[in-house]
Amino acid sequence: MIEGIQLCRLHALRVCRLGGLSFTPSINIIIGPNKSGKSTILKALHNCPHCHTTGTSSSSYLNTSTMNPHAPTAPPGDMRNMMLRIRGMFSSHGEIAKKALSTLPLRKCETLLIDEPEAGQDIAGMHQILSAFNIIAQRGGQVIAATHHPLLLRGTNVIELVDGWAETMLDECKSILQERQ
Repeated sequence: MIEGIQLCRLHALRVCRLGGLSFTPSINIIIGPNKSGKSTILKALHNCPHCHTTGTSSSSYLNTSTMNPHAPTAPPGDMRNMMLRIRGMFSSHGEIAKKALSTLPLRKCETLLIDEPEAGQDIAGMHQILSAFNIIAQRGGQVIAATHHPLLLRGTNVIELVDGWAETMLDECKSILQERQ
């Protein structure tokens, strides 16, 4: 499991939160506004030789925006990513992430790094993704996800890159619901 990361100078400049980050062995959700460094942290965890990561783990990195088979700039990736993209040609963008999570063969102590799993999802899809995260954690895997959606915060270790951001998002959702009534 990945226990923590101390970002290298290059990555630290791109992240709003100063200092190192710590992760729990189960589900970790990184939340913050656009350009706060959520994706940067995932990329650093996955393959930066200059960032100092504690704990040991192999990881799989999924970026839902590049998993869209209709995105012309999406790289083919490894065999697993190519299979997901082929499957995605016959699915909606939102279905791709759900299928990836249900078929991803994570081993115990392996970490799933996933960027914006809520992309293309409705509320039911996000519940399915959170359920898939819980299954991964129950099997002994770890999830570190970057998101904008407060629904994915339920029952997880929340890492805010901007203090109070999660509460702001929840308040905004409540405000919208009150206006609609």
